[in-house]
Amino acid sequence: MEWSGCMSLLQGYLENSPLIVLGSGASMPYELPSMGGLAEEIKKSNIVISDPNYRNFCAAVDDIGLEGAIDRVTLQPETLQEIRTVVWTTVNKSDLLYFDQHPIEPPKALVSLIKKVIAPTPNKAVIVTTNYDRLAEYAADGVGATAVTGFEGGLVKKLELPSGPLKTRRIRVRERVVDIWKVHGSLDWFSASDGTTVSFPFARTIPDNFQPLIIPPGKEKYSSTHDEPYRTIISEADNAFVQAGAYLCVGYGFNDEHIQPKLLTQISKGKPIVILARTMTPACKKHIIEAGISKYLIFELADDTHTKVYGNGWEEVYEGQYWLLDNFLEIW
Repeated sequence: MEWSGCMSLLQGYLENSPLIVLGSGASMPYELPSMGGLAEEIKKSNIVISDPNYRNFCAAVDDIGLEGAIDRVTLQPETLQEIRTVVWTTVNKSDLLYFDQHPIEPPKALVSLIKKVIAPTPNKAVIVTTNYDRLAEYAADGVGATAVTGFEGGLVKKLELPSGPLKTRRIRVRERVVDIWKVHGSLDWFSASDGTTVSFPFARTIPDNFQPLIIPPGKEKYSSTHDEPYRTIISEADNAFVQAGAYLCVGYGFNDEHIQPKLLTQISKGKPIVILARTMTPACKKHIIEAGISKYLIFELADDTHTKVYGNGWEEVYEGQYWLLDNFLEIW
C-alpha cells in the first residue's frame, strides 16, 4: 500500500479521539525497568535467595521469563510478598528518579498524545494501563488536566469514584479531565492492616504498617482482581472500552486478561485499533491479525530507519521510525 493510503486509513481510524492503552513499552523510553530488569533485582533479594526453590526459580526466569517462572515454580508466601516489595521499590525508584530530574518537564510524547486526544472532545481523555508508574499522571498535569484515578481527596486520597453530579460539574465548567484506570495498581496505592485503601503521593518508601497495592507478575494477578480497589477500577476500564469509538495501544503486548476481553470484543465488532510496538508479540499477532479483525494498523520496528506496518490483508515497510510515539504523533 502507498504511504498516502496508509495515512488515510490512520486518520480515519483515529478521528474519534481514541481510548489510550499504555503497556510497559510506553514507559521504557523514560528508563522505567523492563520485566528483565525487575527479574534481576528480584534475584538479588536475600529473602528470595533463601527460598528452597531459588535455583529452580532462576533457571525458569532464564528459560521463560519472570512471569512464567513465578507461575511454574512453587515459592514460599514470604518470597511472593518480597517479590511484590522488590517490584514496588524498583519501579518507584526509577519513577522518582525521572521526576527528580524532570520536575517541571513531564513526559513530552505522552503530553502531546493527551493534547491530541483531548482537543476535539468535551475536554476528556481516557487511559487504561497495566503500568504502576506515575507517567500518565505527570502527563495529565502537563496539560493542566485533572487526573481521575478512582481516588478522591487532596494529599491522602480514599477510593471513591466520581459521582454523577461531580462528572456533570466538570463537564459544565469545561474542566480538563484525564481518566487513568490502572488495572494492576499504582505506586501511590496502599492497604492498611485493617483493610483501608488509601493513596499517598510520592512515597519514597513503603509506609509502616501498609502494603503496596500493586499486582506483581504471575497468576496471583487474576485472583487479586476480585478485591478492591482492582475490582472497581477494572469495571471502570471495561465501561470505557465499551464507550470508546477507537483504540490506540502504545507498548502493550496483549498478554493481559484484565484489559483484553472488552477490548477484543469491541474491535471484533468493527471498532478500529492502532498499535505501536517495538516488536509485535505472538499474542498481538494472534488476537489481531490471525483473529480476522477488520480495522487495524500495527506499527512495528523494521530496522534503524524503517517501520513495518500491518493492515487488514497487507503489510508494508516505510521509511521512518513511526512505531515510536513521538514520531507517530508527527504523522497523525
